[in-house]
Amino acid sequence: MRPFKLFQGLMPFSQPPSERQAAIVREQLDTVAGMSSHEMVAELTAKIVPAIFKQDDLQIRFKLLDEARDEAEKALPVLERHIDYSSLPLPLSATSSALAADNLLKALARGYGDIAHTIANALRREGQGRLFQRAIHRAMAQLKRRQLLAYRSYAKPSPSTWTMLHDLYQLARAARPRLPEKDFASLEKQYISALLLAYLEPGNMPRPELSAAVFCAQRLALHATIREATPDLNSLQSPAPLFLVQPAEGNAGVALFRLPKGTPVFDGLVVDCTAVMDLLDKELHRNPEDPQEGGLDIPQSILHTIQLSLGGRSTRRFQRKRFKPRANLVAGIAEVIPFLEGDARTRRKGDGAGRLNPDRFSPSEWALVDQSPDGFLVRFIQGRKWQVDIGNVVALQPKEESRVFVCLVRRIWSNAEGRLDIGLQTLSPEVSVVDLPIHGEIRRALYLHNLPAYGGRPGILAQPGDLESGLNIRVAFGDTVRRLQIGRKVESSDSAEFFALIPLQTQ
Repeated sequence: MRPFKLFQGLMPFSQPPSERQAAIVREQLDTVAGMSSHEMVAELTAKIVPAIFKQDDLQIRFKLLDEARDEAEKALPVLERHIDYSSLPLPLSATSSALAADNLLKALARGYGDIAHTIANALRREGQGRLFQRAIHRAMAQLKRRQLLAYRSYAKPSPSTWTMLHDLYQLARAARPRLPEKDFASLEKQYISALLLAYLEPGNMPRPELSAAVFCAQRLALHATIREATPDLNSLQSPAPLFLVQPAEGNAGVALFRLPKGTPVFDGLVVDCTAVMDLLDKELHRNPEDPQEGGLDIPQSILHTIQLSLGGRSTRRFQRKRFKPRANLVAGIAEVIPFLEGDARTRRKGDGAGRLNPDRFSPSEWALVDQSPDGFLVRFIQGRKWQVDIGNVVALQPKEESRVFVCLVRRIWSNAEGRLDIGLQTLSPEVSVVDLPIHGEIRRALYLHNLPAYGGRPGILAQPGDLESGLNIRVAFGDTVRRLQIGRKVESSDSAEFFALIPLQTQ
């Protein structure tokens, strides 16, 4: 409790109206301390923050918003962890957590943003420049956290968050002559880091790498620049990594190379990532043992992804074909191996006899939205939910077919209505379950006979820690026995490790 403030609140004629209002708000803030996270967030959103909006004194209003934000920090991480640990599509309880957190962050962003607008509209920037800068900075931070909340469940941030973020940056840009350069630079870094995170396409990254992506966006924002767009911007094809931001569109903008050559550009901003790409190229070729060279501390697992996202070097190798059959899907090696073994004939093309035993497995049902020679786009319909993540191993069996496709999850899209789409990469036309004697123990793995995406070489998928590079193994499937060496680890996730295999000469 705040005894002195409470005592002052009991003496209405001893205080100015603004201080009396502040005392009432602080009393309300004291009452939320013992509430659950959901109750606290609901109380802050519905009562306390709206009461702060009524405060006329901008300095006091800012302080009260900061105090409300401090209380919110006791509850928001709990709701965010609930989302992190939930399956997709989000169950009702996690959806409620996401909605509650989003509403509070939106209210706080609006509160700080209103202070900045009030100062700007009243032309009082000269006397309140520091408050103006701090209010915009706080508002941007709440909006970025709202966007991160969406990324946690592979959803797209709402257009309103982008509209508000663009508006705040334009407000700061207009006030730049009256702000210390370091204050404006801090706001611009906040803005650019939000844009870069969107350009990095969090839907292409595993959930555990999201924090690293946020860190990367903040570090790289120091090296990107913004300038006004000009009508001739797209008149010449440019290899430079440029992104066009048009605030009215309510999104992070679009890579310039995606626009048809010659498309007129009448207004907007251009985010130039040329220096960022140069830095990433240098990082890729940096000698980690050279103490004279400083690194960016960007995990190698996402460095290549960032280059593809910003540089536009990734292109689709095949056109997709649209069709709408359905399929059963199971996820994780622990499920995929028994799924494949449920009926050996399911791995023989054209053999329609025999189906998987429905009592042994709990597959979920998905619609096959698109298909290409190297993958599928599938949409969740019903059934068992699982902790979906980039890099997960799945087995997909179209209904009315006996063939099973073993795939890796490459992209995830979800939305607030519960729709969940997953992009899958098929690994090998033929897959076998194999038993490998490793250090006196039998390790179960998936032998991939032919990897088209890796030059037709064989590969192997196993649970994390089961295999290691350099081991010689003997693989037996049917009447065939092959001797191979486990090569480099192609990639890994929390659920599986994927190794290339090197054929050995038979003795």
